[in-house]
Amino acid sequence: MCENDENIIWTIKNGEIDAVQMAFENSNRNVNEFIGGRTPLHYAADFGQLKMLKYLVEIGADVNKLDKYHITPILAAIWEGHTECVEFLLDQGANKDGTTPGGQNYVDAAEKDDIKKLLNNINAG
Repeated sequence: MCENDENIIWTIKNGEIDAVQMAFENSNRNVNEFIGGRTPLHYAADFGQLKMLKYLVEIGADVNKLDKYHITPILAAIWEGHTECVEFLLDQGANKDGTTPGGQNYVDAAEKDDIKKLLNNINAG
């Protein structure tokens, strides 16, 4: 991983959307390319950066792409308790029927009741 990759990860994690927009607009970087074993969307979901998620999806991020750990962006958001991110990813077509690398379904993996409710409501619909 090069210094530029570390910079883009840092800007995504910290929600510096202007810097991330410049990085993607001024290069031929693929939004679905792995950086450190994960896509930019994984980092945004993991750190609860909703505006960043919206931007990355807008420019073509795959909401169901697995990282090197076999984790989807929605699972990262579920595990970290980022309810708004989970809701947004569901609205964008994220697979709500996945399982964790250990085989647990997403509803059971969720610790927050509001996330469980979101996942159950989608499952019921």
